[in-house]
Amino acid sequence: MRYCAAAFLILVYGLFCWWCWRKYQRQQLQRNLQQKQGSAAFGAGSADILIAYASQTGQAITIAQQTAQQLTAAQKNIHLVSLNQLSAELLQQNSTLLIIASTYGEGEAPDNANRFIARTLANLQQNSLQHLQVALLGLGDSSYKHYCGFAHQLQHELQHCGAHFITDVIEVDKLEASALRHWQYYLGQISGQSHYADWSKPEYSHWNIVQRECINPGSPGAPAFHLKLVPLDGAIVSDAWRAGDIAEIGPGNSEQTIRQFLQQLGRDAVIADEIVTTQKLLHSDLMIDDAHLAELKNLADEELVGSLKDLPHREYSIASVPNENSLDLLVRQVKIASDHYGLGSGWLSLHAQLQQPIRLRVRANAHFHSPANNCPLILIGNGTGIAGLRSHLASRACQMPDLQTRNWLLFGERTKAADNFFAEDIQQWQTSGVLTRVERVFSRDALPGEPRYVQDLLPRHAAELERWVQEGAAIFVCGSLQGMAQAVDDALRTILGAGQLELMADQRRYCRDVY
Repeated sequence: MRYCAAAFLILVYGLFCWWCWRKYQRQQLQRNLQQKQGSAAFGAGSADILIAYASQTGQAITIAQQTAQQLTAAQKNIHLVSLNQLSAELLQQNSTLLIIASTYGEGEAPDNANRFIARTLANLQQNSLQHLQVALLGLGDSSYKHYCGFAHQLQHELQHCGAHFITDVIEVDKLEASALRHWQYYLGQISGQSHYADWSKPEYSHWNIVQRECINPGSPGAPAFHLKLVPLDGAIVSDAWRAGDIAEIGPGNSEQTIRQFLQQLGRDAVIADEIVTTQKLLHSDLMIDDAHLAELKNLADEELVGSLKDLPHREYSIASVPNENSLDLLVRQVKIASDHYGLGSGWLSLHAQLQQPIRLRVRANAHFHSPANNCPLILIGNGTGIAGLRSHLASRACQMPDLQTRNWLLFGERTKAADNFFAEDIQQWQTSGVLTRVERVFSRDALPGEPRYVQDLLPRHAAELERWVQEGAAIFVCGSLQGMAQAVDDALRTILGAGQLELMADQRRYCRDVY
């Protein structure tokens, strides 16, 4: 018995020491964060963006620091605090809030965030945060019952105070890398700086562009290209992706960009031709500042190539389903200058050649998957956002006639003559019964008093929208983050009520994929 008691005491002592060590580690993380904040944190009223974290083990703190670094590099003033330090005054004085929130235990708040809702949000009046734009990253473990539970509780309480969410909660299961890259994508949208280094490198496979067509010639807007891709290593398998999923593209440089970079380094034409031919610099980030450029001039060719980082990925909604035997994208070409194009759109629409291997990775986008109960769908979007909506319609078309349910598409673009994307598919789905209703609006064609944008269609069909929702319909929104997404959200809140829309979001019946 004495030996058992001694062993027990040793075990208890060991556990106590381990607990003390973990507590010391957390305190060190907090102190290190406060020290690092010195150069990034500003007075309460002077920040462009508030970043708040809820962290139990330090993972959310680390991601908050990476978030701050990316935004600081984009010339944004950052105020970085724990959620418990986020006061009502800070919320009132700033317009953009980013939250990185871990869930502790079974849906509980971490220690440095456990007073925020009860002490800060509970004392705010309803709709007092209508000026606030919020993006929320939820860290969790899907094996727990209340996966990302605290993040969703934060969303609910902030919405109750009137805050507007830029996108749905981005859930990260056990620090899954692609979800963190998706968060980075939104940081680029928020900051207006889309050139950043990926925190983790996607594991790409290789695909061929087998078809590329500009489908809006003569449009007053930028060219939009419909691309079809197939994998190099064989046929597309039936479960390669689901409707709503995302294609992560590894962009490439144009030959002109590579040559200009080598000329800056003083490389001669022979070396330039060799490197361009072997494509060693094709996927490397060649945006180098003058100081770094001077360092690169002294490197041998192999050292030069090895020292460069990969270009950051770009994301596009997949417009097809595997049964259609190609991965389809709808890409709007972005022209930055007379001879300079967007990194992803320029690569896919112009610089990459047909049959040239394209680096691509499919990322599961679980929050935008079709409802499991096959309920009626209301699909709302604009522009190239119709790509994500088309995938849901294609999925349901593949299930016909076994799947008997209703689908309603509301879509907005510029002109009917040039921008009526996927018109033949939509007509076919109307004829076959996949699409029950279709409402389209074209802003440049609209007469005075007529609806111009997709959000303008919603009040005109308010009674029918309410009826569909009462009968169990889900609402999926895909398209532009600026303008459309918030306007559609406002219209739906007016028609259905904020409480009803928040309940639908909790039930995964109101889902958005906006960019």
